[in-house]
Amino acid sequence: MRFTTLSLLGLLLPNAAIAETSTGHEAVEICVSYDPTSPEDFQKEFSFGDILIPAGTVFDGAWHMFNGLKAPGDMQHIVNDPENHGGKGWQSISDAEEKRREAYLRTDHETGHPHQAFITDGQVKLSKRHPCDKTAAHVIVSSQWDWHARTISASPDLYYQAYGVVSDDKIDTSFDTEPMPFQWNAQAGTINAVVIRPLDVVYELPPVGN
Repeated sequence: MRFTTLSLLGLLLPNAAIAETSTGHEAVEICVSYDPTSPEDFQKEFSFGDILIPAGTVFDGAWHMFNGLKAPGDMQHIVNDPENHGGKGWQSISDAEEKRREAYLRTDHETGHPHQAFITDGQVKLSKRHPCDKTAAHVIVSSQWDWHARTISASPDLYYQAYGVVSDDKIDTSFDTEPMPFQWNAQAGTINAVVIRPLDVVYELPPVGN
């Protein structure tokens, strides 16, 4: 199915639990990932054209990033056979940095790790020339999807990934239904975001059936 883009006006319905109107400030930055050691993968990300991320896209997280928003997992330095590299998971980093990253990975993937999410206010366009863009956003709260945080701090070391799109107070997470730029990349996990301004305006997603 095709994703329906959602304008901010669509979010500000009388029956939607919005704390206040958006300030209009760009609060999140969104990038498509890029591994300079695999330029063919970057080419593939745009094989269907520019990536148009609709307003109403939900980003879920947060996880620690190690090499910026375009390469949060630092894939260009990752080691496939740590036993042949002194047990190191990444090349060209110190032992102290290795331990720091391992500790963060354990925390990020432990059972019960809390998730938080935000929903974008405007459409974002990513291209080969401009792989990053910024937009305003709301915190999204949903007991059904286990999003309980009502504020999200600006955290340059934490990243989020595209999770779904809200339309008519319902969330659609079926990214793999059509070979389109946004859906393909969301399914592939190549669309990452970071919160650059604190988010404290809440959109509450109604439970299904309400």
